[in-house]
Amino acid sequence: MKFRALNKKIHFENLKKEEFCFAAKDLKIFVKENDIKTSRLGISISSKQSNAVGRNKFKRRTREAIRGFKENKNLDILVLGNKESSNLSSRELSNIFKKHPLLLENESN
Repeated sequence: MKFRALNKKIHFENLKKEEFCFAAKDLKIFVKENDIKTSRLGISISSKQSNAVGRNKFKRRTREAIRGFKENKNLDILVLGNKESSNLSSRELSNIFKKHPLLLENESN
């Protein structure tokens, strides 16, 4: 699945609602279908939670885990991490993403 950056504050605020949230292993995932022709991905982890190296590793692992999904729908995905979730492997992240109902439909076989 190819993604554009989800980087506008208003997009983050629109996704941060309880109805779009899925939480597992201290990781929050917000997924919502969008009306534009591409999927967008936003990854956020606070600098208080991890140093720069840890944050960048988390972002790379998250992108790698999402890459395995087919693009049947155009989705906005926001991943919020913290100190515990920054140490998850890409396989663990992928398993967590597969549990989300909207991403489950897009899983590649």
